[in-house]
Order: sequence, then C-alpha cells, then structure tokens
Amino acid sequence: MTTAAPTPRGTLDNVPRLRAPNPATFEVRHLRRGTPVILTDLFDHAPVRRLADPRVARSVLADVPLVVTPNTWRDLLLGRERAARRRVPFGAFLDELADGRAGDQHCLEQSTPDELLALLPPPAYLRTGSRRDSWESYLFVAGAGNTVHLHYDHDLRHVLMHQVFGRKRYVIIDPAESHKLAPGSRPQVRRTSALFLEHFSGPDLLAFLRYVNAWDCVLEPGETLLIPATCWHYVEYVTDALSVNFCLPRNEHLRRLAEIFPESSVELLALASRFRDPSSLGPEERAAYAALLAADERDHPDDASRLAALDALTVRLAERLGLPVAGPGYHLADLARRARITRRRLVPA
Repeated sequence: MTTAAPTPRGTLDNVPRLRAPNPATFEVRHLRRGTPVILTDLFDHAPVRRLADPRVARSVLADVPLVVTPNTWRDLLLGRERAARRRVPFGAFLDELADGRAGDQHCLEQSTPDELLALLPPPAYLRTGSRRDSWESYLFVAGAGNTVHLHYDHDLRHVLMHQVFGRKRYVIIDPAESHKLAPGSRPQVRRTSALFLEHFSGPDLLAFLRYVNAWDCVLEPGETLLIPATCWHYVEYVTDALSVNFCLPRNEHLRRLAEIFPESSVELLALASRFRDPSSLGPEERAAYAALLAADERDHPDDASRLAALDALTVRLAERLGLPVAGPGYHLADLARRARITRRRLVPA
C-alpha cells in the first residue's frame, strides 16, 4: 500500500466541516438545501475507524472478493465496449496497488460486503426520506492518480461518502450550473460531461471550478462527505483509498421521478433539484410534478415513444420554470436534440 501522500492539485477547500448534527437539522440545513458538508465524527466510535490504517484493513478484509475493471470512462463516452471485469481478493488488489501492477484498475460501486458493513453502524440519517424507499451501500477502491469522470447520479439520491483509509478529492457542482458543463446529448451519456477535468492543469482546473461555483475538498480518513442529490461530482484519488457510501432514502418526489425516467437528462436534473425540499414547492413546481406523473400514465406505442415524449416534456417544463438549462444550447449536439424535440411537437403548447 502506498504510504507517501502525494500533494493534490490546489483545491478550493470550501466545503464546511462540522460535527454530525441530529437528523432533523441535517435534513433541513443540508439535504433540502442541497449543500455539501463534511461530517468529522459520524463514525468516530465505530469499529471501521480501525481500518484507517491500510495494513489493518488488509488484514480484516483480505479475502473479501472485489470486482475490478480498468478505468473506462473514455470508452463509455465514445460508445466503445467496456473492458472485461475480473474478480480478485481485497488483499491481493491492495498488493497490486502497492507495487504498481494495478495500473488504472479500480473497484467502483460494488455492494458493500457484509464483513465491512458490520463495522459501520447504520447512521440515523437513513431514517430520512420516504418510508417507501430503502437505502443502499457501495464500496470504492482505487489507487493514487485514479479519477472518476464528471457526472451525476440518475437515481436522485443524497449520498454519504465515508473515507475509510486514504485521501480523495471531491468536486461537487450544483445542477444550476449544468449549462456550463457540456453535458452529453445521447441518452447513454447525458449524465456525463464532455469536459475531462482530469486533464486540466492545476490553475485551469481551479479557474474552471470558480467559474461553475463548485464545492471542492480533500476528504481525510474518518470523514464523511454529503454529496447532495442532483449534484454533479468529480473525484481524484490522492492516495490509494477505500471509501464506503450510504445512498439515503429519497423523498417521495425524487423517488417517483427516478422511477419514471430510466434515462435522465439535464432538464430532468434541474427539475428534480426543485423537489429536494417538498416544503418549499410553489404552484408552478406542483403543476410540473403533476404533468410528469400524468405523462408517465399515458399510453405510448412503445418504450422509445414514451421516452421521447418524456424527454420533450422535461424540456418544455424547464422552459416554463425558467431553469438555467432552458437557455442557449450547450453545444451543437444539444441544439440538434432540441430541434428534433421542437419539430415533433410531442407536448401541447
């Protein structure tokens, strides 16, 4: 395991750190407002804190199987077939990271194994959201220098990311800034950006993050970061690192929107951000939500027609609510997409 901590590219370091508040305060101040925060003590008394030493983590989790793949974000964006997965024990993969054999391979979003989950008592924040929804947990393991491309999660969940060992840089961007991020237009890549922040120089990256009003931090072992629902995020592994997340239950509005839209879009993302706080909804938001539910219940000839109708509806609703993504097009592919939607006239004026 790498012991030297490379110096990360300069960060804005503008995510507040605080002791974990009670669930009601956390929900009102952070979940509903969509503001990131670093909780410094959420798991201070949990057995997982022993794993802050990578050697202990290797010993405890040595035989836990991981599913490892090369970093294939570029292939995904270009529509190429993704590389084959392989299974390797946790301890063996840490050894590969330590001696450089792992290269850019990583383990992302694997369901957290019972051996690790048993060391993390479920936080009280899992009781927020709708009782109709459940929570999920995943682990992430990768080596220093690895990255996770700028994207957003289509499931519309708030995420608590706990840093078990190692250090990771997180960039978080509000959906109001989506029009600055060159989002994809094809359905398979709409939740990704065409901008490769991983290739920006340090000064260029900081200038860009200021331009998009980003939150930016380096997460230390034992800390837990809230990534609010609907936010874009980008990750850099400063050192070899292990993280575990908790995907919180959604409120009923976010849960229904995620179910209705298997293929997301920045228009849906912008709309969904209005429903992070159901108590603040006005007549326009309530009408938009009702229109989305009604559209889902209509009969369509096939799935393609249904998705096209829903896509057109989100564009029209974003325009009605004056959301930033309803302004000038982001790039040529987006202009072409909107032109097709306009010609189809799938939504009544």
